Parts: sequence; C-alpha cells; structure tokens
Amino acid sequence: MATTLAKNNVSRAHISAMVPSFWSDLMQVPLRKSLVAAAVANTRFESKLSKGDTIHFPYLSETNAADYTPGAAITINNASATDESLVVDKAKVVANYVDDVEAMQANYSYQLDIADNAGYKLKDAIDTEVLTHVSAAASGLYYSSSAAPITHAAIATVTAGAAITATSANIIEVFASARKALRKQNVEEAGDWCVITTPDVAMAMEIVGTEKGFSVADATLRNGFAGKFLGFEIYISNNLPANYNYFGRKGMIHLVVQAPPKMQIKDVSNLLGKNLIASTVYGTKAFTRYKSRFLTVKITA
Repeated sequence: MATTLAKNNVSRAHISAMVPSFWSDLMQVPLRKSLVAAAVANTRFESKLSKGDTIHFPYLSETNAADYTPGAAITINNASATDESLVVDKAKVVANYVDDVEAMQANYSYQLDIADNAGYKLKDAIDTEVLTHVSAAASGLYYSSSAAPITHAAIATVTAGAAITATSANIIEVFASARKALRKQNVEEAGDWCVITTPDVAMAMEIVGTEKGFSVADATLRNGFAGKFLGFEIYISNNLPANYNYFGRKGMIHLVVQAPPKMQIKDVSNLLGKNLIASTVYGTKAFTRYKSRFLTVKITA
C-alpha cells in the first residue's frame, strides 16, 4: 500500500498567536464531530488478525425444507459455500513538524494539542469509513408515493427510491415503518436495535419526543448516543453519507483496527525540531449475511 505523507509545518508563522505577552488561562474547546463507530461497529475480528491483512468469513448457502413421501427417494442438495473477506487496506497519517525554539517560547504545550488533534482526525477517518457502509443494506425505506403528507402507506421497503422528507409530524410514521420492515425481514429483537441519523432528523425526533424525555444535548460526549426513541437507541453523526440513515441491529458493519492511532516523535536531520507523526491501519466491511439485518433509510429533513 502506497501512502503519501504530507508534512504539516508548524512554523513561527503558524504559532505566532501562541507566543504571547499575556496568555489566557483558558483555551476554547475544539469543535468536533461526535464519533459513533466505536459504539455501533462490530470489532470481534480484531483479536484474530495478529498477522496478515485479511479476515476470511465463509458461510453456507441457505437450505430449504422439502416434503417427504414414504418410499420415494429423497433429493439431496449439494451444500455450497461462499467466502467473503475483510481486507485491512486503509492507512492514514497526520504529520506535523514542531520546532524546539518555538516550543520553548510558547506558554502552552501545543505539542500535546497537536497529538490530541491528530488522534481525533484519525478516529474521524475511521468513523467516516465505517458509515459509508450504511448504504449497503439489502433493502431500505424510501418514499414511494406522490401523496402528501408522507404516511406509513407511502413508505415502502425497496432497493431504491426517493428520500423521505421527515418532520415532527411524520417522524413516528418513519420509525413505525422501519420497525415493521425489520420484523418482516425476521431481524432479531435482542434489545440492540439502533438508529444512526443526522442532527436534522434528530431535531424532528426531539420536537415530538420532548414530553418523553428524549434529548440530544449530550450526544457529543457519549459517542453520539442521544438516548432511546420508540425502541431504538439513537446515535447522531455528521459522518453519514448524504441523506442516508441506519436502522437495525448494532454490530452489522465490521471494523478491524490492526494498528490503533499512535504517535511517533522523530528527530529531523539538520533541524532543531521534531516530526510528530500519528498513524493508524484499519479495514471495514459489510458482509452479505449481515446486510439483511439493517435498513438503509433515505431521509431528508
């Protein structure tokens, strides 16, 4: 795998604001997206990948029950197997140069801030990659009628269609339709049904669910978890593909982080400073066997 390493130079021009005559005791907390992959992705294969870069996931095709007639020969079906694989093929880096002289002149340990920010950027990249698989469900909920307002009857379980315009007036219809669709697909209700959605859709839920105590206020602090709504655990993310939402069981998208985000500090020849290089290696996959256990729900709000 070839990875292009672009070095971000933290030079005097970049950090002049951190060499102050008077320094504030407080700095603004950085504005960051909430990350949900750690809470909803399936990481069970990570312990199995100590070497190599591929996880194999073979499975047998479904079989059918047949009528038996006494004395008649039984038809024997040949079992067939399919092998899917998750390949750890993503490598990301965040690289910065920090000069020792400028580090001495700053009253704030910006090296720690750089390390913290680099770690977040790598986790954000993983989160975004996991959520690209939200669109991989075997089926989804779409708007299938020109009728207005959107009702349960106008929401169909199909493989493609128009986005549902969700409002506080019809959001319960959307959730009820999703529950019905999952049950018709025989998706197990094991207390782990969840929804990954956007702030816009969450607002519609919050308006209609205020009297039920639903709130998105602390979502960023809890891996995007904003509480329960109509039997689903709700996660809010800005990393979803446009208009795509996840409805279904947790753990249906797999994630293997072979090298968790880590920081290396390297000396630089002919310079007084150091390179701070953060990196991670990972892979993601939506296996076919799991695609029928969640829905792609296309929603605009």
